[in-house]
Amino acid sequence: MTDILILSAGRRVSLTRLFRQAAIPHGLKVATADMRPAMSSACQDGDEWIELPNVRDPDYSMQLENYCREAGVRLVVPTIDPELPLLANLKARFAAFGCTIAVSDLALVEPCADKRLTGSLFEPRGLKMPRRMEIEALSYPLIIKPYDGSLSAGIAILRNPAELTQALLDNPRNMFYQYLEHADHDEFTCDAYFDRTNHIRSVVPRLRIEVRGGEVSKGQTVRNDIVPFLTERLAHLPGAVGCLTIQIMRHRETGEKYLIEVNARFGGGYPLTARSGANYHQWLIEEYVLNRAIGDYTAWQDQLTMLRYDAEIFVHG
Repeated sequence: MTDILILSAGRRVSLTRLFRQAAIPHGLKVATADMRPAMSSACQDGDEWIELPNVRDPDYSMQLENYCREAGVRLVVPTIDPELPLLANLKARFAAFGCTIAVSDLALVEPCADKRLTGSLFEPRGLKMPRRMEIEALSYPLIIKPYDGSLSAGIAILRNPAELTQALLDNPRNMFYQYLEHADHDEFTCDAYFDRTNHIRSVVPRLRIEVRGGEVSKGQTVRNDIVPFLTERLAHLPGAVGCLTIQIMRHRETGEKYLIEVNARFGGGYPLTARSGANYHQWLIEEYVLNRAIGDYTAWQDQLTMLRYDAEIFVHG
């Protein structure tokens, strides 16, 4: 029997270990899933894993459901963006046999995944985004982002018209935004936890000191005015479930804040938030497996720095 299943485990060793550590005191078992579990460090680090096809494979939903039914899985945790829309559509079907998929509702997942829609959901709540520009009225410097991009893929910063190529103009996925200079702004990834009533219970801003491959490699928790800023504006966010990672640029002098993007899942730097005391992974288990209520949490450790490094998993045979 398996109680908790973590999808697309890949290299997420820290995350899967956090779930296993939180599960042990309750006698719960955690399994991991991946397309190539034999080559997944997170799968090989644990005791139980399963192989699932690519999330876009027509058989993915059936194979996931069959495993969850047979193993008695009570909580499914997604970790990558492509899973979210499909899993949001499966929530009701899985709930019918006692399995919770820890994913926000489709009405929230879709605008988070599509930058063309993000502003329409969050700007009415007071989260201003950088100014979007039409091709006919570009001003520099600017930043180009694919509307459906992730992990910083496809991003380009242009400082003058000579850098604008025809290929960038012809790509229908590209969107053009006002560029916020890092010399003037700090960039924060804010881990926000929403309980099963869609109320925000904790916000931990993580200063992005250094990024590698679109994922933070050096970060620091910072207790600043972003906490009340998000807590007040997102006090109740319909459809929000579990961990949302919210990218905020904050002007160093004025404190002006811009929403960059929202990912409706755990981010790669979440272990820093957990180590600071905000144990969102544990709260998911408490809410959806142990049926306990979660209260507000503000006692996380300020000025805690994370310095990530490469490590190894060795597999015999």
